[in-house]
Amino acid sequence: MGMLNKVESIKDTVKQILIENPKARDNDRYLMLAVWVRENRDLPTISFKAFAYDFTHGRYSDTESIRRTRQKIQEQHPELRGESYSPRKVTEEPEMREGMPKMMT
Repeated sequence: MGMLNKVESIKDTVKQILIENPKARDNDRYLMLAVWVRENRDLPTISFKAFAYDFTHGRYSDTESIRRTRQKIQEQHPELRGESYSPRKVTEEPEMREGMPKMMT
């Protein structure tokens, strides 16, 4: 599968999980597991050693790709945002921006 196809595939998978399972909207670890189970339906029954081997050999989607995809989807689709989205955006983001050094122009 080419890189572009892989990106579209993960986007479709993450969006579908966010639609079907609101718990995944606020919990990236839960979302990652849900993605990986879709990539390998046998995941709940395999050993950790088998999972670790497959994970380190790229069989499963990268954790950062899943997280970034979730962020982008929630940015574009407000109905798929979790309970913690609005409070975090309203309070944490402005505070973080204030604490950043001003860029020289």
